[in-house]
Amino acid sequence: MKTYRAVIVAGVVVLLLVAGKNGVCAQESASEPHHHQSAATDEAAKAVGEQPASGQHHHHRPAILPPDEDRAYSEWNHHMAGGFVLLAGAFALLATVKGPRFAWARYGWPSLFFFLGVFLFVRLDPESWPWGPLTFWESVTDAQVLQHMLFILIVLGIGIIEWLRAKGTLTHLAWAWVFPSLALSASVMLFLHKHGEGPSAEKIYLHHSIMATAGIVSMVAKVFDDARLFDHKFCGYLWTMLIMFVGAMLLIYSE
Repeated sequence: MKTYRAVIVAGVVVLLLVAGKNGVCAQESASEPHHHQSAATDEAAKAVGEQPASGQHHHHRPAILPPDEDRAYSEWNHHMAGGFVLLAGAFALLATVKGPRFAWARYGWPSLFFFLGVFLFVRLDPESWPWGPLTFWESVTDAQVLQHMLFILIVLGIGIIEWLRAKGTLTHLAWAWVFPSLALSASVMLFLHKHGEGPSAEKIYLHHSIMATAGIVSMVAKVFDDARLFDHKFCGYLWTMLIMFVGAMLLIYSE
């Protein structure tokens, strides 16, 4: 129990530090004045019919936040999600080690995925339903908002189902395929998740592609681990460490 409490406290501290650091960065970014060069670039882009660089990688509908605040909002969401995913991967790694000392970890990492889904639902795009001015139909017809909603449902589904599996409520073998299937779907969606055009959008797409590749390899390793195709725990260590890698990638996300 002492180990359990220590890890939980450490996890909360990490999340608070990430929240504080990125919250301050978001405020600083939002408080900075717009540069004349950026405005000139946007006007030039409009002149040739292209999307402005300062807001190029967000939704297909006008944002309700200024470009700097919109970017800070998105980055803060990604960084907080990275904290959740990194801790979830660490807890899953402890669960792979097994033993009575880490028995709690098999409940810990699904719980973090569930709370991540709740966090993302609350912090969903400021323009979209249910918090923003857009209706539900207007939100789901925006490709990026729809993908964000699907990501939330996937994360919530993983958290709930894996927690029930750890509890012993869902014992059928078919339930073991839900997590890999949902995670693979999310990884494929990342390859399709576009943020407009331009250098910044290309950088984001490369970042998402790396995460997607890590997610696919991670889930292949998890299927091998669940099927006990190998006597040692290599696949168990591999998929959990790749989850941690995805969390680390989210923590360094920038636009």
